[in-house]
Parts: sequence; C-alpha cells; structure tokens
Amino acid sequence: MTIPVCKSGLERTSPFGYTCHRCLGCCRFKKIQLNPYEIARLAKNRGLSTTDFIGRYTTNGGTVLRFDEEGTCVFLDDRGCSVHPDRPLVCRLYPLGRHVHFLGVEYFNQMASEPGCRGVFHDNGTVAQYLDEQGAEPFMHAADLYLDLLRRLLDALQDQEMEPPYCEKVLETVRMVSERPEGGHDLSWIDMDRAVGDYCRQTGLPVPDEIEAKMAMHVKAVRAWAA
Repeated sequence: MTIPVCKSGLERTSPFGYTCHRCLGCCRFKKIQLNPYEIARLAKNRGLSTTDFIGRYTTNGGTVLRFDEEGTCVFLDDRGCSVHPDRPLVCRLYPLGRHVHFLGVEYFNQMASEPGCRGVFHDNGTVAQYLDEQGAEPFMHAADLYLDLLRRLLDALQDQEMEPPYCEKVLETVRMVSERPEGGHDLSWIDMDRAVGDYCRQTGLPVPDEIEAKMAMHVKAVRAWAA
C-alpha cells in the first residue's frame, strides 16, 4: 500500500508532532522491509536466533516482515504490537519517512493520514523530538551503517584496478543488498547470527553478546566476505 506524501523536505528542526490513538490501521496492508539489525532486535524479543526468526517470520529471503493472509502484521495481537519495544524503524517513524541522500544529507517526508486513521497531527514539537520519543536513534544508526556498507561495495565495484573475478563477486554482493529479490539468490548474509558465527569460527574471535557489537562485527564480516 502506497501512502501519499503531504509534506516533504522536513528537517529535524521542522515543526512536527503526532499523537497515535491506536487504531492499528498502520499495522495492516504494508510491506515492512528489514535490515539485519532490525531482524536481530525482533529475534531477541522472540527468544530466537536470527536464523530461526528469518525462517518463521519473514519473506523474500529475510528482507520483508511476514503479514498474514488477511494483510495483518504477524506481531499484531488483541493488545496491539506485541514487539513494540523492538519494532522496526519504519514503524517507529510512521507517519514520517526518512531519506538519506548519497552525500549523507537527511530529510523526512510526512505521509497523509490513511482512511480511518485516528492519529492526530500537530505542530507542538519538532521532528527531532518525535524521533527521540520513538527511540529511533539506534535504528537510524543501524540503517546508516548498512547503507554505508552498500556504498562501499559500490565504490569497490567501480575500482578500475579490480580483477574480473573480484569484480563479479562484489557485483553479486551489491545485487543481493540492493535488489532484495523475491527468490533465486543466496541472501544468507542477512542472517546476522549465521554470518557472525561463521566469521568468528574462521578468525578465532569470540561472538559478541550485545546486538550493537554483533552488528559492527557483522558489517566487518560482510566486507571480508565480499573481498
């Protein structure tokens, strides 16, 4: 479902506020794309490894959160979002959308209210205050890390001195990161526990306990894998 944009080019200092009245309409008929950090947070919430979580709760090789046959998020129950403390960034930002230009310039769009939505917009705060209220910072940091990973892979691909076998391997990695295909590609790198576990076995390093430390090692492992 595509939601129209009613305001664009908002900055963190721009006036913005939104009060949710829990109509739960935003939890239906959406496509919630996930990065490895979001998968790891949700997996920990469910007491699962990222490997098991991907198999049980995602589609598209782990890149999209599963919705049921009626178009409802698998984590929506009678009380609301059952994984609310660890919900993905797009859920935290709603009704904002965050965009980062390839030069690092950040801006936000405000989406229009959906039919039947009981949420109320106001200008009694700023975008920055809303982000803080939603606990968005660690999720934005993770999104930026994985975006930077993609950029580094693209830069490597453009290196004129690369040998053909290396070039082909980097290109395939970039395709797996950027295309988010429906199927037919090995997307196992998205599985943080698996990728970090393999990397630690190969290097003799201990597997980090904290998700943030594991994410940093995951990014390092993917870079090493591409090389």
